Amino acid sequence: MLVNKELIVNQINEDWGNKPQSQICISVLNYLLDTSTENRSHITFGSLKIAVNNQHTDIELLKAIQYLCGERTKLLEINFEFIQDEENIFPLSNTEVKIAKETGELIHPETGEIINNYEEKVFMYFEPSYLVKKISK
Repeated sequence: MLVNKELIVNQINEDWGNKPQSQICISVLNYLLDTSTENRSHITFGSLKIAVNNQHTDIELLKAIQYLCGERTKLLEINFEFIQDEENIFPLSNTEVKIAKETGELIHPETGEIINNYEEKVFMYFEPSYLVKKISK
């Protein structure tokens, strides 16, 4: 099933009206559709700021990203990784991160040891959802 880009743009405009998030969401959508597949598998917050030309506040961008990750559009998937050092990077599930936030402790995915100051070593990134691949321009 292909999804029409125009339908998504109309939905974004319907949901956000003339708020900055409309423009942000459409810019991110264009970025996802115009960027080659290999360059969009690990999208950072910084990448998205650049995609919208740093024209918006972090709060405006965060609201738009939250919307794009939500069930209504589902264009982005949130992922996390624990970066121990340059050579040891471990993907984390949303559940692992949620438990760490609730307990204040992150368990090392490989060793089972508690990671001190895990907040400094866990990073969020985004990937296009399955839906992005099905959008016809």
